[in-house]
Amino acid sequence: MTSKDELDRLLALYNIPRAGWLIRGVPAALAEDVASHSYLVAVLALRIAHEARGCGGNVDEGKALTMALIHDLPEALTGDIPRPVKERLGDVVGRLEEEALGKLGFTHFKDLYAEVESAASVEALLVKMADDLATYLRAVYYLNSGFEGVRDIAENTRSSVVSLIPRLPGGLRECVQRYVSTLLEYKAR
Repeated sequence: MTSKDELDRLLALYNIPRAGWLIRGVPAALAEDVASHSYLVAVLALRIAHEARGCGGNVDEGKALTMALIHDLPEALTGDIPRPVKERLGDVVGRLEEEALGKLGFTHFKDLYAEVESAASVEALLVKMADDLATYLRAVYYLNSGFEGVRDIAENTRSSVVSLIPRLPGGLRECVQRYVSTLLEYKAR
């Protein structure tokens, strides 16, 4: 594949609305796209990793940032598959996503991608947390814009973030929880 083909596929992420918003009544013209979501995930992951390092945690900020940037890359080819569907399809989706990484020219990140998917490191947990936080914050935005159908997404991603905190090493839990709690204070009016 040529660099132009790879670039065209990556740019497609700006034209792929996140399916959960569409399913719950957010019009396509207002629905967050995958690229915008990935950007917010990357910023949040970097910020959370920085907080964790500031508390003495052995966290590789660059690794967390890389993981955040690649966590949704396969969607350039697979589209955004809603979380409940992914869970039901199991390994099939994992194989498709790994194949998509290769077709996009990112085979060298296959192991990092798998690490994020399995939450196999502190950095991966922080990225999972950032992913759910980004979704939570966007859900609150939509709730405040009158799209009541997204309430379950807000509740589920908030719960998911809270459930990830105890999985962090002891010294990081309180530090990360303090920062994350400030973001979870952003609520629907």
